[in-house]
Amino acid sequence: MIKQKTLAAVLAGALVLGLSPVANAAKGFSYSYADVGYQLTDGDGVDFNNGFVDASFGIFDMFALRAAFRRGNTDDVPGDNLDLTEFRYGGTGHYAVMKKLDVFGELMAFNAELNSNQTTRKDVGFSYAAGVRFRAAKKLELNASYKYLSGDVDDDFGTVGAVLKFSKAFSGSANASFGSDINEYFIGVRLNF
Repeated sequence: MIKQKTLAAVLAGALVLGLSPVANAAKGFSYSYADVGYQLTDGDGVDFNNGFVDASFGIFDMFALRAAFRRGNTDDVPGDNLDLTEFRYGGTGHYAVMKKLDVFGELMAFNAELNSNQTTRKDVGFSYAAGVRFRAAKKLELNASYKYLSGDVDDDFGTVGAVLKFSKAFSGSANASFGSDINEYFIGVRLNF
């Protein structure tokens, strides 16, 4: 419970900074991009293979709107075929601590639906995240975050990732999230705009 309250305080502080008109952020990381690619969700003996789109729209110096969509399926359940459809939406507040280091807090709502040959199950909830983005080299960004997911499945995730810039418009993006019951792995292309 203390972990959740601490994360909520960090998130609230980042969002307040992001919406503050007197705050002045240095030119640094872009928060206008779309990550498009493949995601493997591995948990409880069932692996989901997903197509995934995660977009961020930097609308203020220190605040970005977020939206994501993933669609996938698994045949790991004998005699059944499960399909997953999920929408996420929310916002990210961020602040440049140094030229090469940003901290961020994120609040996302999600709506997921699992369809099988026998039933349909829906899950609605929220995720709260706090993390850092670090520019390790001119074309390499490293990031790390902690995320708490609350819905039918409550879980904590630690995420590490990297973004390698190929050109002004395109980058490679990869990350891995490790939870107590579920792990997620993503690899794809980042479209910068």
